Amino acid sequence: MFDKEKCTLCGECLMKCHYLAYSEEKAKLEFKKLIDGEDTPVTADCITCAACNMFCPEGANPFDLINDRQEETGTFKVEEQTIRMFNMASALPSSVIKGDPEKPVMNLCTVDILPGVIEGQLFEGMTLLKGGEYFCYLGWVHAGKPSMLKQNAQKFVDNLVKTGAKEIILFHDDCYAMLSNKVKEFGINVPFKSIHIIEYLRDYVKDHIDEIEKLNIKVAYQQPCASRYHFDIDSILGDLFELIGVERVSRKYQRENALCCGGVQRSMINVSKEESENWRMKNLLDAKESGAEAMVFLCPICVLSLRSRAKAQGLEPYIISNLVRLALGEELTNGGAGKIFN
Repeated sequence: MFDKEKCTLCGECLMKCHYLAYSEEKAKLEFKKLIDGEDTPVTADCITCAACNMFCPEGANPFDLINDRQEETGTFKVEEQTIRMFNMASALPSSVIKGDPEKPVMNLCTVDILPGVIEGQLFEGMTLLKGGEYFCYLGWVHAGKPSMLKQNAQKFVDNLVKTGAKEIILFHDDCYAMLSNKVKEFGINVPFKSIHIIEYLRDYVKDHIDEIEKLNIKVAYQQPCASRYHFDIDSILGDLFELIGVERVSRKYQRENALCCGGVQRSMINVSKEESENWRMKNLLDAKESGAEAMVFLCPICVLSLRSRAKAQGLEPYIISNLVRLALGEELTNGGAGKIFN
């Protein structure tokens, strides 16, 4: 939620944005227009990565204002198939795959889309939730429709509560962001403990450290946009990488300065395919030139957007749980990122 009282109109949010990169004067002018409800190109050109919330030195959450204005003005235009995809997500058949009652419960949301990922000892015996009833709705911010979050947040929480679980692991970063951040803005109580998948993986490795064979590889990490809402998880990621023998290379486009995977740009009507590809290649070449041997993903949508492109640049793609499985000595039946490359 944007906090107008905290905003000093310093312009940092729009100056540091990789995609807008306004001058200080223009940044201050255009953000003032956002506050005053005036027309500004920001609402059409912002790619909804939410990085500006991290750039803001006062914690005013400028992206939340931009996103609200995008919906109010209707100026953020995405392909109709993007809208259909989000509508379809909430309508997908739901299921609860019962596991051992002593084992954890994990929500897969609607992103159980990569073969050969939810298998192996990490997930053995888990109760799995998936389908439209367990869709978190956070993705709607990337369609310029944040009201969908508020309208459906209580339903999302209620459906999880109905499972009776005291703790729920969130496989999708968006789900954790929704439960740890957004629902609080709506005054919704979450009566169970939300556990980020990275936290679960870190703790699992600690408990099975004798089974770990360190990988000794250098990786670049593709940070999901939703991580802007809970950046404290990044330190846990560092712990996990150290435990499995992974070095995260130092590069330009990481942490605060991370780039979007390119999926949102590709769906934006006013962004050409060439421009979207250029940004994707900036990201991957930055990783490659920084000495990474592999590209590690958390979000399955990021995997689909970048895995083949990463492979073409000599960066072996892994979704993070499969990287842990590799350190546990398991065979990855569909490769590191749900696809066998010939």
